[in-house]
Amino acid sequence: MSENLVARFDVGLFDLDGVCYLGPNPVIHAPENIREAIGAGMRQAYVTNNAGRTPAAMAAQLDSLGIPATAANVISSGQVGARMLAQRIPPGSKVLVLGTDALRADVQREGLLVVESSDDEPVAVIQGFSPEIDWLRMSEAALAIRAGALYLATNLDSTIPRDRGLMIGNGSIAAAISNSTGVIPLSAGKPEPEIFEIAARMMKAERPFAIGDNLDTDIQGAVAAKMPVLHVLTGLATARDVVLAPAIQRPTFLADDLRSLNEPYPEINHDGHTVVVEDTRAWWDGTMHVEKKGEELRLPNVLGMNVYRALAHAAWEAADRGVPLETLGEAIPEFNVSREV
Repeated sequence: MSENLVARFDVGLFDLDGVCYLGPNPVIHAPENIREAIGAGMRQAYVTNNAGRTPAAMAAQLDSLGIPATAANVISSGQVGARMLAQRIPPGSKVLVLGTDALRADVQREGLLVVESSDDEPVAVIQGFSPEIDWLRMSEAALAIRAGALYLATNLDSTIPRDRGLMIGNGSIAAAISNSTGVIPLSAGKPEPEIFEIAARMMKAERPFAIGDNLDTDIQGAVAAKMPVLHVLTGLATARDVVLAPAIQRPTFLADDLRSLNEPYPEINHDGHTVVVEDTRAWWDGTMHVEKKGEELRLPNVLGMNVYRALAHAAWEAADRGVPLETLGEAIPEFNVSREV
């Protein structure tokens, strides 16, 4: 018997942009369904690569959108990065911080001493995004790293979305420092597994699962952490991207939006090479076949939820048998997913 996702897990680790909000606006169906899930007993955390804002500021933004949040619910890559440093260096160690005051506070909370110069002989450098990082600050970090300081970046995102488009992200700043020093930083952000593992421990989760929209950060990181993960189609990745995803980026659960948190999730069954999802079957035999209620469908522009789920699992099964993703891509056109089909 199918059961709701919120009945299967005790803590949901939500991505923010593309899952909870898009720019200044909440994602459709997100606020009311997060509230419903919490009312049903699921605890929530919001896990983000953003290390430039305090958890309190991010919680206030969520709360203003009708999404329940406190500072204790928000887990940033700055918090995770500071905790990773504290696990690797002695208490009270000097740390050179490139980033915002929020990141400095994260480091101080872990019992480490923030310094501003390589002349202070820091044993570690932590770098988070800040528009104030300039040549001089990057050079201070490079000097410290060359002198042997451990180097950690809160995330390695090459770009950061802004109103005018994609701008230089923390990973691009890290790439410049790495190019200068020859040292590749540890990363505290997605898609590394630590941010999911530490978030689960901070929430004292016994059965956590992740929720995300981005295949190469949210989904890949959860897969690396061996954590079940729900993908929603409210952000970056399209349904076709999901169907053609490599194994390291395949979600456990597929949904259109967060309404699926509070709805029965169907069993995914395999009969040989055929995937069965309720009244829908899909398989690859050199051609992708999809049947609904015994009637074979042509792949149209719009698919229902269970057709999408069956198609995705059938494509993944075929890829695991050695069918190239390029071959599958040629057989699977662009499509949308709708509950109305």
